[in-house]
Amino acid sequence: MTKSLAERKKTGSHYTSGDLSKYMAEKLNEFAEFDVYGEKKSILDPSCGGGELLKAVCNEIGTENLQVIGMDTDKVAIDEASDYLNTSNNSNIHLFNSDYLELFDNDTEFDLFSSIKMREDFWCSTEEEDGLQKVDMIIANPPYVRTQVLGAEKAQDLGRKFNLKGRVDLYHVFLVAMTKHLKENGLICVITSNRYLTTAGGKDIRGFLDENYEILEVIDLGDTKLFEAAVLPAIFIGRKKSKYSTKKNHKVKFLRIYENTAAINTTEKCHSIYELLSKKKSGFFEVERKKYEVTVGFLNIPKDSKEIWVMASQEDNMWSETVKSLAKYIFNDVFHVKVGIKTTADSVFIRKDWDTLEDFTKPENEVLKPLVSSDTASKWNLSNEVEDLKILYTHEVRDGKRQVIDLEQYPKTKTYLETHRERLEGRDYVRQANRKWYEIWVPQNPEAWSAPKVVFPDISIEPKFAVDTKGYLVDGNCYWLSLKNTEDVDLLFLAVTVANSKFMSRFHEIEFQNKLYAGRKRYLTQYVKNYPLPDPHSVHSQRLIELGKILTANRLNDEQIRMYEMEIENKVQQAFGL
Repeated sequence: MTKSLAERKKTGSHYTSGDLSKYMAEKLNEFAEFDVYGEKKSILDPSCGGGELLKAVCNEIGTENLQVIGMDTDKVAIDEASDYLNTSNNSNIHLFNSDYLELFDNDTEFDLFSSIKMREDFWCSTEEEDGLQKVDMIIANPPYVRTQVLGAEKAQDLGRKFNLKGRVDLYHVFLVAMTKHLKENGLICVITSNRYLTTAGGKDIRGFLDENYEILEVIDLGDTKLFEAAVLPAIFIGRKKSKYSTKKNHKVKFLRIYENTAAINTTEKCHSIYELLSKKKSGFFEVERKKYEVTVGFLNIPKDSKEIWVMASQEDNMWSETVKSLAKYIFNDVFHVKVGIKTTADSVFIRKDWDTLEDFTKPENEVLKPLVSSDTASKWNLSNEVEDLKILYTHEVRDGKRQVIDLEQYPKTKTYLETHRERLEGRDYVRQANRKWYEIWVPQNPEAWSAPKVVFPDISIEPKFAVDTKGYLVDGNCYWLSLKNTEDVDLLFLAVTVANSKFMSRFHEIEFQNKLYAGRKRYLTQYVKNYPLPDPHSVHSQRLIELGKILTANRLNDEQIRMYEMEIENKVQQAFGL
């Protein structure tokens, strides 16, 4: 069964492949505890789609002593799953075309288990909560739908119902619902986005999983593209804690796979990604001419869920802790770290072709500002292409305060914006915030743009920190550092040399664990603000400042850049006392 991209995005229906389903069923069986007397068990897939996961479970475990239950909102998928699982010939398989989350509505008339016609002695436990009879195991690939697609009203409603705060993604809701539905000591094997592992927004889910589960294993599938969803997936395997359990998650088995295009020493060729999933040791491997790095180890789960889950060797952790102990500051002590402008209507406000517009609709030059974006961000100094991209900037400073521009003062700008008025007025959140219909959503401080700053892209294979002294504005796909003490301009050059070093790349990987696809990393505020900074007054830091000025003020050839970068690596080590 196939769905359009729009349908998949709206419903989060990214079905699990046969090979991945087989792997998940094997992992579930690995941790399952079956009674020697043949105790009957129940397993649920609350978003079963075409039945691939349940089919894998049936093949791996069998159904003689297993009650198999599947649900999905898509009737076509349920019909296909019924045929695929041959339910007419197996009384232990039960599929329902229904919304799983409605089981948790107080006024629901649908009782899952009363709908299952079975012997009264099938259930060995009558463990119930709110009238919902619980299951022994759950295997799932719940729908991944972000707040923006769910809609604010739906997200808030689900947040209230399942006691979730902040930005609610649908897979968060399913994790809470499935946990409610699972018996004590019940087993879950679920595939979700891996974002909760390493982002500030994932802190509530990290805390929830740590509190409710003995975490057995986490497998970060990274950029392996084992199924077609845009998110990077991870598999979570856990055993639900009893109400009185005091057991803490300490050393949790962890496996991570990411493509590594820079890998040189490939030690082994493998037939498939699934062969890599069975590796017991870290290393570099090749599958169909692509190189992957496999990291195997133990996950450090800190007491504070605000801290990310870190997978690193003992040696790496010791090195990172040493660097932090030797730092004079962290970036957040001396810099403001901010995301760039967010317009929420980029095609209206950001263009390269302003000069092609009719004169009477081309906005006045005073409101068109050069904009640094991820396409033009580069290491050390900014590309000349920055001048080509301009943003219609709708804010200015009046009487010491940021104000939206008065369109009556800019008649051409007014004419241009009026042609896009319907779209701009359609941004409900702008109107609800009592903002002007033509404002960009996140303008930042107009006065701060003109001061010297460091600019860097949100996503990049390598660090690309550059010093800007021309007063460019910064797009929302980039971040920027501004000085808390505007007189300490030299700190910008120290920051750019430290941030661009391999030394700091190692620190970033150990501390923040964030990897995307093909070796790319995120450079978010929550990461960069915690970069360590050595004593700016040491002789080594002073040399780093000199090198930063040379590299950012001159157009050098590749050989010259390599020479200076080699010196920077040495000086950064020395500046931290290593």
